[in-house]
Amino acid sequence: MKKIGQLAVLLMLIMAFAGCAEKGPILLSVSYQPSGEQASPKKITVGVSPFRDARGVAVSVVGKRTIPSGLKNELVVQGTAAEIATASLKQALVSRGIAVKDAAGWDLTAEGMMARGTALVLGGEIKTLWLESTASPVKTHLQVGVQLKIVAGDPSEKKIIRTIDVSSKLDQDVLYSREKLEQALSEALSSAIDQIFKDEELKKIL
Repeated sequence: MKKIGQLAVLLMLIMAFAGCAEKGPILLSVSYQPSGEQASPKKITVGVSPFRDARGVAVSVVGKRTIPSGLKNELVVQGTAAEIATASLKQALVSRGIAVKDAAGWDLTAEGMMARGTALVLGGEIKTLWLESTASPVKTHLQVGVQLKIVAGDPSEKKIIRTIDVSSKLDQDVLYSREKLEQALSEALSSAIDQIFKDEELKKIL
């Protein structure tokens, strides 16, 4: 009977914690997670233009958390999703030994390219960057989707070299914590960005 009572108390605590609602938006820290790939043997400088956000949602919102009572919280980042994606691309390049230079805003056309002094300019558009967190009494289900359009150009010739779409999905059950949300979104974003370096045409340059 004592064990049954302890189990009942434990179950009630789990349900209480799962149902707790945080007030207002939940701030997440999202960043690139290095893959451990070897540094590039080439010594080049790449200009990185700020990402454009084409998601059609508020610029700092990256998801939603829903608890059993039906209450919802927005998941947000400090700054904007575009700034997070841009910083992650820069970190991915630096982690591979590639020098990075800030490039001006770019409309992703050959005519609009402005990145003098670099061998390559990279820009992009966020199509999806979203985390759905749905809590039940004993677990939290996470669904993450990231879709990016990456455009690479030669600024000396004002020519588009490559346009690729990269994406990543994550679907898992976890015990809820803010850190688990941050880890899931960072992992999915990093996985999508790492696909840039697997593209055969870009690999020849980078």
